[in-house]
Amino acid sequence: MGIRNQTGTGKHGSAEPPIRVRVLVLNFDPRVSTEGNKPLHVALGWNNPRHLAQEYIRDVRDASCGLVRYIIVEWRDIDGFPVKTDGFVYSVEQFLRCWREQKGWHEPDSADYERVLKEQGVDKFINANKIDEVWLFGAPYMGFWESAMAGPGAFYINGGVYDRFPTRRPFAIMGFSYERGVAEMLHNLCHRTESTMARIYGGWEADKLTTHWARFAANAHQSGGYAGVGSCHYPPNAEKDYDYANPRTVLSTAEDWLNYPNLTGKKTPVNCESWGGPDYHRNYMRWWFRHLPRAPGIHPQDGRLNNWWRYVFEFTCYDERGRPLK
Repeated sequence: MGIRNQTGTGKHGSAEPPIRVRVLVLNFDPRVSTEGNKPLHVALGWNNPRHLAQEYIRDVRDASCGLVRYIIVEWRDIDGFPVKTDGFVYSVEQFLRCWREQKGWHEPDSADYERVLKEQGVDKFINANKIDEVWLFGAPYMGFWESAMAGPGAFYINGGVYDRFPTRRPFAIMGFSYERGVAEMLHNLCHRTESTMARIYGGWEADKLTTHWARFAANAHQSGGYAGVGSCHYPPNAEKDYDYANPRTVLSTAEDWLNYPNLTGKKTPVNCESWGGPDYHRNYMRWWFRHLPRAPGIHPQDGRLNNWWRYVFEFTCYDERGRPLK
């Protein structure tokens, strides 16, 4: 997975080969006969999933300075709903009634990932080395995790772990909603990154700044007044969850992380205008990812890669503490 095929140049001119991520998209978008047989996302006035995918691909590529290159190998528009873990499947009429009334949703809500993946032949795609990752697009209450992992050796990335799925290697599965926007897609990837880096550094507590990752993800509210780049829910200056538009200014080491691993400890003022509006959520996610270390080499103190993106996308190449597998 994460095939390297070219040479890229980072902020300081250091060459790091790009990570090519081949994607199969499964878009659960049933046709609505009462609305001229339009797909669900059109019938309910939601976002075009193809546009969302392209914007997300562009944002990740830009935020990683060209390092991460998604390639959609195949896009499947599926005229139906995913099966739930107890075998239940919504009809279009049932779903629309629940949506109109905002009640009556089926429980359990979770999709049966292993069945869905098997029915779509994902195991064959992975084993034939045609794809690296699966994206599930759908509506609310389709039961998707923000991010999950399947296959032998799968680990927690903020969702289900399906380590008995019959593939030769693990792979990530992203769950996206066309009722929402690109900000939420980046948010899902941010949580996946947090889970990955917590695993690589043996844990993570916001108020214990004992690792490079903990210092990177620190925010003034939760980290004893120390602000780094922040976390998915808490920007450096946040005072509560999802506080992306807070004008409060704090001193942060965020800009110093662009020099990683050559940190100086320098602090600069940061507030919501550091990433800007009007979509403060999406812009914070992009700003956060732009600061994620991507330098070549191994850090001399902790033995981890200086390029943390590789842990997120090339996880089959490293053990649970970030050391290369031989």
